[in-house]
Amino acid sequence: MFRKILVSFVFMVLILSALYVWKTKTSAPIHMADKKPAIGHTVKAYDNSVHTYTKDNLKTTCDLDSPMACAVEYAIKCTLNPDFSDCHDSKLPKFIFMSDELLQRPTEMSFEIAKIKPINDDLVEIHTDSTCNGNWFGLCQGRVIYVLVPSNGAWRVKDIYAIEL
Repeated sequence: MFRKILVSFVFMVLILSALYVWKTKTSAPIHMADKKPAIGHTVKAYDNSVHTYTKDNLKTTCDLDSPMACAVEYAIKCTLNPDFSDCHDSKLPKFIFMSDELLQRPTEMSFEIAKIKPINDDLVEIHTDSTCNGNWFGLCQGRVIYVLVPSNGAWRVKDIYAIEL
């Protein structure tokens, strides 16, 4: 009886070992490298200045020196005025274009970039400290995070959310 159990156990170990060797020989190795995402060279330290925009004085050009900051600026301009230059044709989050007086859409917003956080090659978070004169889903006061993705050689805002510090 003991001999049958021992033989069965040895046979099972041999089968599992053979399966393990077969799996490791036939599967491609995964190399984990500690390299920065491809967007790493476009992420640079930002000047920590506060940028303020009002609904009545929006310029169609971006004076900021970063394409990522310009994407955030464009989202803010479309937040202040959804009928601004090509906002409806952009791929900004759809809630930006909601029109309801109860949303308390701001007419003035300002932001300062606090942190640029690369997530992967195609995703970057821009953390801003923002203020506004409205409520607008709570997405214009405090720490507001803009999620950016590449789009036609530039960046665009894919999503916006806020966190409490």
